[in-house]
Amino acid sequence: MSELIFLDLEWNTAFCYNRKGERVPFHELLEIAAIKVEQDTGAMLDSFHSYIRPKASRKIGFHTYDVLPYSPEELDGLLSDAPCFLDLGPDFLHWCGPSPVFIEWGNNDVEVLLSNFKFHNLSFDTGWKCEYFDLQYIYQKLCTGDLGCQPSLEKAVTDLELDTDLDFHSAWNDTYYTIMVYQTMMDRCAEFSLFRRPPKHKGPVPLWELNLGIFDGRWTCKSHQAVLNILCPTCGQPLNSSRWIRTTPTEHVLRCYCPEHGRLYFALTVEEELDHRWHAQLACYKDAGQIAERYHKTCHRLKMRNKRRERSNCSQSTA
Repeated sequence: MSELIFLDLEWNTAFCYNRKGERVPFHELLEIAAIKVEQDTGAMLDSFHSYIRPKASRKIGFHTYDVLPYSPEELDGLLSDAPCFLDLGPDFLHWCGPSPVFIEWGNNDVEVLLSNFKFHNLSFDTGWKCEYFDLQYIYQKLCTGDLGCQPSLEKAVTDLELDTDLDFHSAWNDTYYTIMVYQTMMDRCAEFSLFRRPPKHKGPVPLWELNLGIFDGRWTCKSHQAVLNILCPTCGQPLNSSRWIRTTPTEHVLRCYCPEHGRLYFALTVEEELDHRWHAQLACYKDAGQIAERYHKTCHRLKMRNKRRERSNCSQSTA
C-alpha cells in the first residue's frame, strides 16, 4: 500500500421504493471529492471533484441545506449544471484504479458511494476491489484514547490547532482537512490493518480478540496461523480442543480447555466486505453465552444426524 485515496461525500436523503414495494431511504450523492496521497510522505498526487445532479430526489431536504455551506440558490445552481452519477460513476472508478485504498472520516462514505453504483445499476470491472479505513477511529485510538466519543472532523482539526480557513461540510474542504489530520500522525499509523474498526459485539464481550485481515474466500482465513495454533490468551499454553463447528453461515466455534483457566470458546467470524472479500476476526470467550449455546445446539444436531445415517446404513446392509 503506497497510495491512499482520501474520500468525502455529501448527499441528500431521498425515499425510493425497493423491489418489495417498500419505501426506503436512499442517500443520493450531491458532491464527491477524492484526493490521492502518497502514504509515506503525505504528499497530494491527484484529485477528483464534482457536484452531482440528483435523479431520485424530487427536492433537496431542509436538513441538507442546513448542513452544507451554501445557500439554497447557490446549491441549486451548482447541481443544475452538474453531471448525473450515471455518467460520473464510471469516470470515478477509472480514476481510482483497480485496487483503491480509501480513507474516510467516519465509516459511511464508501458504503454510500457503492450504494449509488448499485442504485444506478453500474457494474464494476472484473477484479475490482477496494479497502477502506476510518481515520476518525484511528484518531480516537492514537490521539484521544476515547473510543466511546466520536469526534467530528471540525473538532479534530481544532484540537490539533490546524488552519481552519475553509468551510466545513463541503466534500472538497473536508477531504483536505482529513488529509491535514492524517499528516499529523502518519508516522504512527503506517500499518493500517492494525486500525480496522472492529465490528460491534451483539453478544458476550470477548476475553481476547484478533483481527485476522481480509481474505478472498469466506473461510480461507482458517489457514491463518492463529487459527491453526490455538493458545490460551492468558497463559499462552496450547489448548486441548475439539474441532471447529460451523454454527452459522458466518461463524465457526471451537471449544477448548486450559488446565489453568478452564473452559474457553473461540469464535472465528467473517463479515463480507463491500468488494465481496471477507474480513475475519478471531475471539476468545470465557463466558460465551449465546455462542456456547449455538455451539452445543449444533453439536447435538450433528450427533442426531449421524445417528440417523448409521441407522439408515444398517438397514440397507441388512436388506
